[in-house]
Amino acid sequence: MIAISGAPRRVPSAARVPTLLSCAAVLVALAAAVELGRDGVLQAWTAVAFAAVIAFGEAMRVALPGGRDSAPIAETATLGYLLAFKMGGHPATHPPAEVIVVVTTATLLGTSVQAYAGRPPQAGYLARRILTAAIAAAVYRSWLLDGTVRGLAHRHQGPLLCTTLAAVALGAVIVSHLLAVLISLLDAGPPAGLSGPPPGAVFPHGAGRGRLTWRQVGAGVVAECRTAGRVCPTVVLFGTATALAVGPLGEWGLALAIAPILVVQRSLHRYAAISATYQQTIRALSRVTDLAGYTEPGHARRVCHLALAIGRDLSMPSDDLLDLEYAALLHDIGQLSLTDPIPGGATVLISPERAASVAGLGADVVRQTGVLGRVADILESQALPFAATAGTEPVRLAGSIIRAANAYDDMVGGALDPDRRLAAVHRIRLGMAVEYDPRVVESLTRIVESTRPYPG
Repeated sequence: MIAISGAPRRVPSAARVPTLLSCAAVLVALAAAVELGRDGVLQAWTAVAFAAVIAFGEAMRVALPGGRDSAPIAETATLGYLLAFKMGGHPATHPPAEVIVVVTTATLLGTSVQAYAGRPPQAGYLARRILTAAIAAAVYRSWLLDGTVRGLAHRHQGPLLCTTLAAVALGAVIVSHLLAVLISLLDAGPPAGLSGPPPGAVFPHGAGRGRLTWRQVGAGVVAECRTAGRVCPTVVLFGTATALAVGPLGEWGLALAIAPILVVQRSLHRYAAISATYQQTIRALSRVTDLAGYTEPGHARRVCHLALAIGRDLSMPSDDLLDLEYAALLHDIGQLSLTDPIPGGATVLISPERAASVAGLGADVVRQTGVLGRVADILESQALPFAATAGTEPVRLAGSIIRAANAYDDMVGGALDPDRRLAAVHRIRLGMAVEYDPRVVESLTRIVESTRPYPG
């Protein structure tokens, strides 16, 4: 059982929510397939048309920054099929089981195309899509359709009908994103932008996710709302419009209503491409100090992995985690301007004044890009002791996280010796509340004590 309280508890590995959700989705899909096989498909051409559009939308799915998947075309078509009460002037009689089977089949086809291209979906993505369709179909097509919705349509109460359909669509989207929050909190994937861990890195995937607190749930909901706010209103609007358009126009209404969402899809692709370019550039820059011999090999990536593990454990929103990732990868970029390199690149061993100077040089380089201003602020903040930090809370926290993660890796590097790791944590704890943020130190301690390093 999952404990949600102020005093975090570990969730047994056998009861991990993403696994349970996947099992539930499989059972729901099988039950729907058995029922549909017994009763037969009622409107085959309609099912094929919507399945084709949903599959196409899933095949065009976009991976947004922070590892979020978005498929606005598929989501819009799913809502249209779910909400349809008429089809070409005739009643849309497809039952909940047919909705579940169509959505499941189309989603599997579309994600298979993505997986074949080397872009598998996020953990729990399929389960979330299937369960959302099942819940919404059970509520709407079993309870609201025959009485409420058809009654409003028969009485020609258009505004109230549109409001009802939009409310159901919004409820389905909310359920989908709440499931996404739960999955992301308990089954964190690799840090955004990093394809794999460097040797000796502390294992961060799911670090802090074995415990779930109200603060983490709240922060996860806020982060999901920020992400969903970019697409959710459009999906709800066009999903409702699709359900209304197919009533008089049939399958042609589907094409007409889906066409505008292609613009949103195009915008998401461009946004994702720009973000990917940023990430690739920053990853390349983070290796410069290693290649030039200013820092130990893999130092920036190890610091980044540990910093992101701490950030997730402290429930940082996804946007702040992205800034933290960029700042962690670039935290030593200022060393390139030094004529007298720091031995091993270990800034923890130099004077505070010199460390602040190096951080300031790196912040100036980053600030000149014109697009990473907050990352530059974090780089300046990470050189300051906790007692002297200033600025907005996200910047202060990110700077404190990088300061502790950098100090830890300066003392441990890629070593796998548990005693050396614990000794580094103990040394950092001695500076708690003066040099290091107590929240960060406690999180670092939990992560190091509860996880094992990657083998070299």
